[in-house]
Amino acid sequence: MFDRVNDLSDSLIGGGEGDVDLDPGAFAELLQNGEQPQHVLASDSVEHETDGRTTTVKPDGDHAAYLLVTDERVNIILGDQPDEVEIAFGMDAITTCDVDSGLLNETVVVGHGNESITFSPTAGDLETTAAYIETVSETYQSVDDAIETAMDRLDTLEERIRGDEPTENRMVRTRSKLSEARHEAANAEKGSPEKLGERVAEAEREFERRYVTAWLERGEAALETATSAAEDDYAAFCTAYTTAATAVDTLKNVDERFNHVAETLIDRVDALVEDADGFDTRYVEASRDALDGASDADDPEAAATRWLEAYRRFDAAHEADWDRTADLPELSTDDELDGIAESTVEALVEYAESLETDGENREDDDAEAARERYEQAAEQLRQARDIAEKWAETDADPFETELATLDEKIDRTKWEWGSPGSAE
Repeated sequence: MFDRVNDLSDSLIGGGEGDVDLDPGAFAELLQNGEQPQHVLASDSVEHETDGRTTTVKPDGDHAAYLLVTDERVNIILGDQPDEVEIAFGMDAITTCDVDSGLLNETVVVGHGNESITFSPTAGDLETTAAYIETVSETYQSVDDAIETAMDRLDTLEERIRGDEPTENRMVRTRSKLSEARHEAANAEKGSPEKLGERVAEAEREFERRYVTAWLERGEAALETATSAAEDDYAAFCTAYTTAATAVDTLKNVDERFNHVAETLIDRVDALVEDADGFDTRYVEASRDALDGASDADDPEAAATRWLEAYRRFDAAHEADWDRTADLPELSTDDELDGIAESTVEALVEYAESLETDGENREDDDAEAARERYEQAAEQLRQARDIAEKWAETDADPFETELATLDEKIDRTKWEWGSPGSAE
């Protein structure tokens, strides 16, 4: 190694003003992961500044200091320590590369942050070397800036997916930044487009993994909730299932749209699609059956019960944007819910009236039974009032007046049933 470095020094000194052809073997032990040497300068010493403090680094004896530029780094190597890199700056970290042409010599200053090196070459092509460093470091910065912006957008996108918030066009905007990074890498004038492209590919893999995982976890959790709520909590079911359906729609054919999704994630997507299948059809069919059953009811109690069932199903779907969720069978809630709400209110009021009448008929003989009927009637009226206010913008006063009357009857029957005289 020692002989090769000094052979290189002889070549530089004898090479005149031009750059030299580099033998990668001369620095093979110092290169990393397929690095390729591109330019080398020689000097007696190098100035190293860190946080405002400058140190002159000089090899012992007659050895030279070398500034070796690869497609990934700028390295300082001392001739008396040829097996070690004394100082190294990654191309992705370099922010300055300035050439100062003085009367007696030329220097190049390469730096990043609070650290820099100043090199005054005695051999090698300074202008060509500096131009290479500047071009490649700027390309790295352009690629990394685009990747960093994409990752920032991914953070926001992932947070919104997990928070069940609208993602709008954030996925497209994130991928557009990654495309910009790939374009910069592919069109690099100098350096290694392949290595730059791998940086982009790594970012793309992270994007696809996190994006798919976030939607998977959201969809899986929502489907679990929907499964538990399917039989008796229509609002919870519809909210959860539309979320699961959105996840399924987002992830379908993900293996065709993305290039880096792991097989384990693909398997989970397939399982989510399979597990979610059928819930929507069953819910729509049950909702239609409930509506048909309400229309066919022939007594006040059955009519109120069935209309309320139909209303709750359609209202839950409407609140969850069922008809605007991709690929779900249509319920036409926008068109039908007004009519369903009106019929439900009418059925509840009619049933309340029948309960109140029954209570009046029982009051003299069985105050407790009468009170139960009045309480049931009040519950029907409260439900009718709430539905009417939501869908028909109906004045609540008539309902409140009737509820006040029922409250009086409830209080009266409580007194009659619980009075000392009735207990004797």
